[in-house]
Amino acid sequence: MSVNPRSARRRQPVRSSQRRQPARVIAPPDYTREYMYVRRDLMLIALIGGLLLAGMIAASFVI
Repeated sequence: MSVNPRSARRRQPVRSSQRRQPARVIAPPDYTREYMYVRRDLMLIALIGGLLLAGMIAASFVI
């Protein structure tokens, strides 16, 4: 049985079942200290928003 040169070129190499390990594992950066002010500002916004919402609800009963 002769092999056609075209079909011989299309054959894929047989891959082994072993997976390659990455060269090195890079730990994700920790931005906790750098963005602490963002968390503080968001907490302040939530507090002020909650107080204003409570004030609006209280005002609706008074007016």
